[in-house]
Amino acid sequence: MRSLIPLVVLLAVVVMDLVGDRRYVIITSLVISPLLAAALTGPRVTAAYAVAALLFGALQAIPLGYYTGVGHESLAAQVIRLAVIAAGGAIAVAASRDRQRRETRLRDVTRVADAVQRAILGAVPARLGDLRLAVNYDSAAAQARVGGDLYEVAQTRWGVRILVGDARGKGLDAVRLASRVMATFRVVARHLADPEEVVAALDAEVVRSGGPEDFVTAVFAQVDGARLEMVNAGHPDPVLLHRGAPRLLDATGRRTPLGLGAAGTTVVRGHLVAGDRILFYTDGLAEARHPRTREFFPVLPAAQAALGPARRLDAGLADLVAALRRWTEATLADDVALLAAEFAPPAWAVAPVADQPTRVGDDGPWRAPAGAWEGSRSVAGFSPGRR
Repeated sequence: MRSLIPLVVLLAVVVMDLVGDRRYVIITSLVISPLLAAALTGPRVTAAYAVAALLFGALQAIPLGYYTGVGHESLAAQVIRLAVIAAGGAIAVAASRDRQRRETRLRDVTRVADAVQRAILGAVPARLGDLRLAVNYDSAAAQARVGGDLYEVAQTRWGVRILVGDARGKGLDAVRLASRVMATFRVVARHLADPEEVVAALDAEVVRSGGPEDFVTAVFAQVDGARLEMVNAGHPDPVLLHRGAPRLLDATGRRTPLGLGAAGTTVVRGHLVAGDRILFYTDGLAEARHPRTREFFPVLPAAQAALGPARRLDAGLADLVAALRRWTEATLADDVALLAAEFAPPAWAVAPVADQPTRVGDDGPWRAPAGAWEGSRSVAGFSPGRR
């Protein structure tokens, strides 16, 4: 359909020149057709429109007397007009060919980015241990697929371990730092028992790999049966949906981001109930603003509507991203990485019976049900000197 737009323009110019005021010669405007085709179609179609424009210009001048008149209707004037149309057509073909080459390169780069994303972030299974899992990575740039946001999941002898984070900055430096953190996590998550030691190793890697001003915000979680352990290193609080009601898993003693030399770690411990869901996310979600009102995206109500008990995790994350794009009017300022986990032990695991959003309810700060959390303890186990 787009390829017919230049044809409409071509015919419009012909009709206007035939029925319009003879004092005005607009036959040169036929060059608009191939120039427009250069932006909408490929080189071959553009060349066809360039030839058609030149042919129409030459034939249309016969009944209008542009070959036998004087002044602007003289032969010399007509030759100049045809030369302009021919030159414009040649430029249009060259521009179309160049645009096609650039689009081909962009597709190649996008395929490479897809491969990089798969290599860096890896695949997250739909189920691991007692958890159902789903992930979604949404880039702020239409052509970009990867950035400094990161997530990783590992099955270990101590349970399922989850890492979600965001490296400072953008571009290749952020990608490099994020990839180093994830590579380190894949190793230490399977060899170190204490969550404190896992986070200390990640902190040391950021110090080694990053610059003096680089850091990574991250949240580490470990689920062993119903037992949950979490360490928050300067990252947005995850959202717990307990029986569909959203609450923030706020760490009372959060530490500073990885790489900034924190002297201790706070491990928060508690228990999950079958059906509980946890949403891990990066600051692209928490800090997204409405372009006109400058209001922040309502994370808790949106998470409740998208990830209610009757929703599939993957569909819920897709709906959450769609709600975010509606809120920001498709003007994301930062990448958004989302990871949703549902505690579904085998004896309880039943597929969602429906796929309907739940009703938005309370959005207050998270408070554990009575007896659910054992509390938190600050652990001083490493220092800048140990790195």
